[in-house]
Amino acid sequence: MPEFLFDDVFIVTRLDPDGKKFDRVSRVEAKSEIPGMYMQLDVATEVYPMRLGEKFKMVLAETLNLDGSADTGYYTHAVKETLADKYDYVMQGKLYKIADYVPPPPPEKKDADSDKDAENSSNKDADTSKNDEDTSSKNDEDASKNDEDASSKASKEDPKVEIFASFGGLLMLLRGDPSFATPFGLDKRIFLLIRKV
Repeated sequence: MPEFLFDDVFIVTRLDPDGKKFDRVSRVEAKSEIPGMYMQLDVATEVYPMRLGEKFKMVLAETLNLDGSADTGYYTHAVKETLADKYDYVMQGKLYKIADYVPPPPPEKKDADSDKDAENSSNKDADTSKNDEDTSSKNDEDASKNDEDASSKASKEDPKVEIFASFGGLLMLLRGDPSFATPFGLDKRIFLLIRKV
């Protein structure tokens, strides 16, 4: 058996998260049974339907030869048994990007109390206005501290790496612990193989 670059079981968590773009292709979002692994994969669902909650085994390999020998770049199914015979859906592609994952910043919270204080201050006398300003500045300090805490928490999370591959225009994003990306290199030709479990 060839040595795999990556091998894991995933569960489909969402289909077409940004809406359906093409009739015959769906973007599958899936999470791994290994904590922290995440994948987005374009699948020709007319050929290989995928449904929410389904589990599938996904393998990335450099060759389809069962003895692990290098792939010639030509595939003839009739000649001999290959790794492809053990899976239901196979694509050949190329790895085009490896990058550190930078999580998006947390959405800004609008502080409803500050808005109310600002409205009320216009209807009150000078002393009440002063109290409202003190309250508003305290709320701003609290919000600023919460933003710092969220930012600090995000920076303390384990670092992640993303790899991107294209299979004739169908894309894959795989994100996880940096150790999983060790066997990959830019422009590496890979085979993606899937079977449902």
